[in-house]
Amino acid sequence: MAEIALTLVDQLAASKGLILVGYYLANENINDLSTDRPAHRIADKIADNFNNALLVVVDNREVTLGMGSSPLRISQSVEGKWKPKDKANIIYEDNIAHTDTMFSLLKAEEYRNLVDFDNHLDNIALDWQNQKLNKIIDEAVDKHT
Repeated sequence: MAEIALTLVDQLAASKGLILVGYYLANENINDLSTDRPAHRIADKIADNFNNALLVVVDNREVTLGMGSSPLRISQSVEGKWKPKDKANIIYEDNIAHTDTMFSLLKAEEYRNLVDFDNHLDNIALDWQNQKLNKIIDEAVDKHT
């Protein structure tokens, strides 16, 4: 199923003139920062098409209502291996990590509206592209920048 989802996302991105440059995951266990084999396979596939691909793991311990720094643990594909990036060397667009945006979305429990591809396969009426949620996120970003 992951391969089907990856193909659909890649096709959607291409239709919009975009490219797939990374993969993120948030483990269910709050202390788990690992990436399982399927996550590595997907990220490796993305790296086959984009040399500097990113693999991002959400550090759930740092996802709090008062978070002061980004909870993202970012690794980059370098010569076929995933190398962790030092937080000090990560530059966000416009130098904004958007922790205020994440805080407001977390407080509003917008994560409950996220539809992943498995949800979509269980009920094809669910929007795996998350168009409504993306609009809410865009509005939150605009509000906090």
